[in-house]
Amino acid sequence: MTGHLDHPLGRIEVTRKPIRNLYLRLGSDPAVIRVSAPRRLADRDIQAFVTSREHWIRRQRERLARRPPRIEPDRLPAGLHLLGQPYRLVTRRDRDQHGKVQVHDDRLLLSTADDDSASAREALQRHCRARLKDILSDRVPWWAREMGLPVPEWRIRRMKTRWGSCNIRDRRIWLNLELVRMPVEVIDLVVVHELAHLIERGHNARFYAVMDRHYPAWREHEPELDHYGIIGL
Repeated sequence: MTGHLDHPLGRIEVTRKPIRNLYLRLGSDPAVIRVSAPRRLADRDIQAFVTSREHWIRRQRERLARRPPRIEPDRLPAGLHLLGQPYRLVTRRDRDQHGKVQVHDDRLLLSTADDDSASAREALQRHCRARLKDILSDRVPWWAREMGLPVPEWRIRRMKTRWGSCNIRDRRIWLNLELVRMPVEVIDLVVVHELAHLIERGHNARFYAVMDRHYPAWREHEPELDHYGIIGL
């Protein structure tokens, strides 16, 4: 059961569940505060809980405001990071080179046959996928050997909320296309994280011990994932 409450910090979207504790997170629109609450808890108690988390809410909103903006579905971004380097995206009409992306200094030159932004977006995604595939073709086998694992099947896909996932039964890992925006050290972090699930299934102390043993710098690079965010490439 879902309802709404007013609060000085913003609208609260309340989902009542058969739980004992309150849980809070920000929605895709950070102005919306999402709370999971016990079914019979009074509205005033939910509002008081949100008030008690004011510092956290403001800090998270400031953090989210620093992220690159999400890409509109029917538009190209003005710029894009590739492997941690920022580039301006420049489109040009060139039927002979249609769909080709070239890197020149601080620019990504995208050749298009017309003004169809959808096909231009697809061309940009193909370029990003190829760049990431080149990196992962090296990094996944290297890390698998480093961690004493057979090289698993791996694939690239667009993901809305996760940087990677692991199918333990099939020994297959999926990696987010948007990792192409990250420095290689951050890509390594996600690769090691997913491979670690093939050693230890859950996010428990043993799992993080595997991470610490094989990639001690992972805690240093983890905030960069949050900094770049998922922008809908």
